[in-house]
Amino acid sequence: PAREAGTIRTSTMATLLLLALLVPAFVHHAGAFSAGDSTIRDRRGRSGASRHDCRRPSTTLGATAPSHRGGSIPPLPSVRAAVIVPGFLTGKSEFMPLARSLTDMGIPSVVVPMPNWHWLPCLGGRSMRPMLERIDFAVRHLAGVAGELDDFERTTVEGIEKSLEESLERSDDRKKKGGETTDPQLLIPNFSYNLVDCYQDFRNNPGGVLEVGGSAEVDSYPLWIPKGDFPAAPEPTGRVALIGHSAGGWICRAYLSDRNYGGRSYSGHDLVHSLITLGSPHGNAPGPAFKGVEWVNRERMDDGGAGGVRALA
Repeated sequence: PAREAGTIRTSTMATLLLLALLVPAFVHHAGAFSAGDSTIRDRRGRSGASRHDCRRPSTTLGATAPSHRGGSIPPLPSVRAAVIVPGFLTGKSEFMPLARSLTDMGIPSVVVPMPNWHWLPCLGGRSMRPMLERIDFAVRHLAGVAGELDDFERTTVEGIEKSLEESLERSDDRKKKGGETTDPQLLIPNFSYNLVDCYQDFRNNPGGVLEVGGSAEVDSYPLWIPKGDFPAAPEPTGRVALIGHSAGGWICRAYLSDRNYGGRSYSGHDLVHSLITLGSPHGNAPGPAFKGVEWVNRERMDDGGAGGVRALA
């Protein structure tokens, strides 16, 4: 029964995510995170022609990405594929069932390739630079192989208007015929990070209760580069979606920003077209653990600060 319950929960979560990614009404800025009170604003797109041209077949969400402030990457097509970011003290293994469910439904999905102990340097509300490096690694590699995702069944722009039921029926038919969906996780290489690296990061990662580096405030973090050997990704060929669970959700917001976080501006909006967060703490609260949340809440996603990324919490 426990195994069946887990399967049902994974299937339900995957179905909800599929709905969020496919519903035509979920257009640019459909739901945006706000600063200050950290509420969610719903704003429908303007009437008239759709931002997406549904008349021509395509494996992308739109022709090109919107222009970004300070972006160094040329506009890229939006690919229906996703990177899943694990929540606090969880890792790749916990979210592989969700990734496989989404892939079976036509959205090739991968999980940031990390075990749960990689969170240890971030304990006590310290800098999330180690996690941001891992998110950036996974996003860049998936964006770099976007052209290879034609090997997987995906929903085209024409298919956006098809019902979820039809998508699930296609997935069931494929399983009944014995067809196996290739795992897109194989397209993301592993990176090198050992216990010595973790110990050094734990000692030097700034912020938190102990105010390592002199302050718990994000803008006062000293310049510091987390350990780890991350293989370079190929040039990006498309923008992907981000799905963040728990703390992974607000950390994704920091990744999308152009602002400097602990010595680096990630500007993830260049490579991401949509963000979905699941059970993420977006509200300000007292204590060092929420200094990062306060930092992301100084920027509204619908004020253009996140480069026009669609958002849903």
